[in-house]
Amino acid sequence: MQEIEIVDEQGFRVFLAKRQLAEKTVKAHIRIVEEFEKYLEKRNSNNTIDKAKPIDFDDFSEILKKTGKDTIGNIQALARYAIFKNNKTLTVHVLEMTDGASVMENLSRNLRQKVGEDKWKEIFVGIELPPLLTLPKDKPKTTKKVMERLETKLDKKRRREALLSNLHFVPDEAFITYKKAFLESRNIDDFLQRRHAELVEKLEEHSKNKTLCFTQKVDHEVVEYVRATPTCEAGVRDRNTIYVTKIPYMTKKYLHESDERMKRYYACHCPWVREAIKSGMKISPEFCYCSAGFEKRIWDVIFGRPVEAEVLQTVLKGDLICKFAIHIPKERIEYAKGSQRKKT
Repeated sequence: MQEIEIVDEQGFRVFLAKRQLAEKTVKAHIRIVEEFEKYLEKRNSNNTIDKAKPIDFDDFSEILKKTGKDTIGNIQALARYAIFKNNKTLTVHVLEMTDGASVMENLSRNLRQKVGEDKWKEIFVGIELPPLLTLPKDKPKTTKKVMERLETKLDKKRRREALLSNLHFVPDEAFITYKKAFLESRNIDDFLQRRHAELVEKLEEHSKNKTLCFTQKVDHEVVEYVRATPTCEAGVRDRNTIYVTKIPYMTKKYLHESDERMKRYYACHCPWVREAIKSGMKISPEFCYCSAGFEKRIWDVIFGRPVEAEVLQTVLKGDLICKFAIHIPKERIEYAKGSQRKKT
């Protein structure tokens, strides 16, 4: 039997260099990829990650669970190698298994700090949070239970504060380049227009190179939808408010779907509720304040203080799109008018 090349280490290192990962992390990535490749070779001598199917990953993940190696770092490594090897089917599967995986755990942690031990117990005791590698179809039932308790045990203000509290735990450093670009822009409108133009350019590159934008395929139709929708991802300002809409999670299917329920399913990004839309399970649309919290993070960093955000439309309420309002702090509205800047 001809021995397969386990890992294209040199090429993978070049790929990872763009992410500026520490050498320790790179080596850990390579180790887990080698384990997966060896596992695939044992199953089928001709099987490698560029040919692997979701079932291969699912079976390997059972081994990771038993050995305590089912960590977010290891799963990220496998997802990145799948992207590097251009295995789109495997890439989508792994990313969908891990996308927002820590949200419910972070909600539990944040609530414990904000409302105290006794109130936290009323909400979370008896609810078993799904492990990292939980299938998307199994997540909504946890969301439903948590939201039912939140709406019973907390008033609207505290409930929304908890859901808005950066449940994706995105660090400020992730938005430093955006803040720099903002400070170099003429005003908020100029910054928003530049962000939208950069998104369109990025999608054009994905379309040209036939690469995935996160988990979705991009073609000319997808690019043109985003080009014609300036609120998409970046947002449009109207007086003191920035209105933002999400790019549909599966834009191509969304554009061609006539059934409203499936259209909402294709629009939804959230792995904690998306499958509930397809099955018909009812989950409180209040949960979408978690997404509003994600959308406002860039502005928290840009303005150097938490901003207010609200959900205007959501697929959980029957809307065909998710739309959020980001409220510009009064002391920062001079940026929108292009007046003399003050340092933030």
